Amino acid sequence: MHANNEIGTIQPLHEIGEIAKENNIYFHSDGVQTAGKIPVDVKSLGVDALSISGHKLYGPKGIGVLFIRKGVKIESIQQGGGHENGLRSGTENVPGIVGLGIAAELARNTMVDEAIRLTSLRDRLKDFVLSRIEESWLNGHPAKRLPNNLNLGFKYIEGESLLLYLDALGIAASTGSACSSKKLTASHVLTAIGLKPEYSHGSLRLTLGRSNTLDEVDLAGQAIEESVIRLRKMSALGPR
Repeated sequence: MHANNEIGTIQPLHEIGEIAKENNIYFHSDGVQTAGKIPVDVKSLGVDALSISGHKLYGPKGIGVLFIRKGVKIESIQQGGGHENGLRSGTENVPGIVGLGIAAELARNTMVDEAIRLTSLRDRLKDFVLSRIEESWLNGHPAKRLPNNLNLGFKYIEGESLLLYLDALGIAASTGSACSSKKLTASHVLTAIGLKPEYSHGSLRLTLGRSNTLDEVDLAGQAIEESVIRLRKMSALGPR
């Protein structure tokens, strides 16, 4: 993936692409998290194929893009009428395609300014939480990360309990990726970067978007602080 959907770390695709090219291996990357948020140049990244999902850049749900480098041949997943240049037969979703095209155009025109704004809001929230709550930390790379992603960890609490408190305070968040929101096992992403399972369970994932404001970020920070304090008071392991 171009950027991790859970901790927001941007991966070194160019370097990976060079390795794949040297070994004559096709290289496909999931660009769902990055398209519309940071520049995505398939040439400089060195990918042979790249996937994009419309709803992640404010386009319609149920529509996506598969970039395939010229000369790369892939097997059709659906036989029949030969639509989509023979790759997937079936009537094209024209409204979805047009909607995604407009969403991509809007994202391209606002991406730079929006990335600056979201980075500022993200870092404000991060600094507030880490400065106010002891034994908390940032998961993922501190700089090479998506401008809208914030993944925090807290000792002595369960992430699921934290979500319940935050939901009651009007804050929408998750403990991992949206794709695995119903799994109760420790995040494979967090354990892969070295966190112990008990610490992984105390993680919180927040993502910001176009509609979020400075006031909302400050409200979220206060809600997180309040919720963590209350949960630690009830914890048999945490500080009193």
